[in-house]
Amino acid sequence: MVGMKLYLELNFHSDGTDPLVVVKKMKDLGFEPVVGEYDFAKGYNTPQEYSDLVEKLSRTLKGTRVRYRLITRRK
Repeated sequence: MVGMKLYLELNFHSDGTDPLVVVKKMKDLGFEPVVGEYDFAKGYNTPQEYSDLVEKLSRTLKGTRVRYRLITRRK
């Protein structure tokens, strides 16, 4: 399979988790901060990796009041 990249856009809520705490959580999941249209990116190669990544992301952000959008592109 061709390498893919998952981009992540975050929207913070003023009553939610501190953004710096969320940034650390994203880095702990292996996301790299990026400059530009998106906030973070992480590569993956298989549909299973994608599923695992999305599941971990969902669990990590649950209860933080952070909204997110995922965008996938070829590397």
